[in-house]
Amino acid sequence: MGSSRLSGLEADRRVAIAPRVAYQGEPGAYSEEALLALFPEAEPLGRRTFTTTFDALLGGQVDRAVLPVENTLGGIVQESNDLLWERSGLRLVREHVHPIRHCLLGFASGRVERALSHPQALAQVRHYLEAREIEPVPHHDTAGAARQVAERPEPGLAAVASRAAARRYGLEVLAEGIQDDDSNRTRFVVVERGKPARPAQSTAGSKCSLCFVAAHAPGSLVAALQCLSTRGLNLTRLEARPIPDKPFEYRFFLDFIVGKPEIAEEGLRELEATAHEVRLFGTYGT
Repeated sequence: MGSSRLSGLEADRRVAIAPRVAYQGEPGAYSEEALLALFPEAEPLGRRTFTTTFDALLGGQVDRAVLPVENTLGGIVQESNDLLWERSGLRLVREHVHPIRHCLLGFASGRVERALSHPQALAQVRHYLEAREIEPVPHHDTAGAARQVAERPEPGLAAVASRAAARRYGLEVLAEGIQDDDSNRTRFVVVERGKPARPAQSTAGSKCSLCFVAAHAPGSLVAALQCLSTRGLNLTRLEARPIPDKPFEYRFFLDFIVGKPEIAEEGLRELEATAHEVRLFGTYGT
């Protein structure tokens, strides 16, 4: 009796301390898969949009969030990157690269004419869809697309999502591995509330993520990048995003590998002095 009661208390304690982790999407989404790969004991909490995912984190409704930032086929995940710039008080603490294997899901009755999925997923299976003259139909989420096909089936309608989504929503896998490249992967980051760690606080081999706006002068982008390159810092990512209300002006999302922490810190400090604006997202293990 006492032993049974103790085991029940231990189970309750584990449930009570399970981290609440937000992701964008519905159950069965790739973001949920990545989340559970990182935090198997977590309570996954899906949100419909990236904005509401950030709101849940900043509002204290969750302990952290797992967000996609780039894909090997589709490139930058625009909304999550833009929100990292727009929302302060957050830091990146970890990353995870997750394999993405898309499936065509539906019911085996008649030809598939339209495929419902997130725009990023549709971009990653473009060749497959074009070769079969299947019309891509954007949806807010891969797993949400699968759920809609299951709950509101229409002739000729299928979803592009994971095999896990097929199991969850009772759909048939009509085709598997339809991504344009079998090396398809998405890079996710773990985001928490707090002050971002600087390179000086890290160890060799860490990754530093930031975004900057170059100074308004000729050669300013080159000057900004030389703050890092002259110190031998290896850039692993450099992507441009347009600045709203400023036509043909850009922010640059940049990652580099920390060699010697003190040298990396010098490079970052010079960049902060050289660029018009710099937002540090964090320095973290890879």
